[in-house]
Amino acid sequence: MILNISNHEFTVIERGVFYFALPNYPNISAYELEDILAFIKYEKMYGRQTEIVCENATILAAVNNAISHPATVENALLPDDSLTKFVYHATSLDATKKILSGGRLLSATKISGKSGTELAYEKRDSPWNDPPDYFEYIMFGWGDSPIGDYVVMSEKPDSDFTPGVRFYFRWTDLIQHPGHVFDGYHPVKVKDVIILSDYLYACIVPEQYRIELDSYILPELASKVYYLPQNKLGIMDWNDMVYHFITKR
Repeated sequence: MILNISNHEFTVIERGVFYFALPNYPNISAYELEDILAFIKYEKMYGRQTEIVCENATILAAVNNAISHPATVENALLPDDSLTKFVYHATSLDATKKILSGGRLLSATKISGKSGTELAYEKRDSPWNDPPDYFEYIMFGWGDSPIGDYVVMSEKPDSDFTPGVRFYFRWTDLIQHPGHVFDGYHPVKVKDVIILSDYLYACIVPEQYRIELDSYILPELASKVYYLPQNKLGIMDWNDMVYHFITKR
């Protein structure tokens, strides 16, 4: 995997390149350096080497120093607790029916019964082209990010925005899960399965799905499911409304 560190517009992995954006470029924080170390460690765990590309000599020196002295950036503070308190996983209505009726959030390999290699091959033309091991995990984005809906939209042929269902968790809860992993890209991801009754904070469902979904919800999860009206909101306005609701409930 190539790790490309610069003032990119977004942090994203696409086709074997991790475009690592620095919002305060050319400055790099201890937390960002910790993410880079986590990424290198994760890649090594799966037998992949990391090639670092960075045009700024000062940033590159800071990265190399962190690699040589990891203790200097361990346990770095999150940049803003109000924005990083929650993480979520987004999915489709059909998948949500199975999740809420089964009480479990599963990785793609567990859902499909296929290997990560098989799924990576099937998704080889997707914008992200994730490596096989990614499909063994339930992946999360920060609670204030619209990325989950973009992923759900990428699975649909139509171009109209229809929100996915969001499963919200406290970040501090998920990092206590025995299957959690840091890969330097996602805030956290969890291997194989999450029992919702143990970890779920809230499930946010667009109001238009209520009639179709209600009968699938296990009684022990009903108090954590909330329906919000989309009212034709676009992706960013919907994202802001959902996150405001989560932080104020």
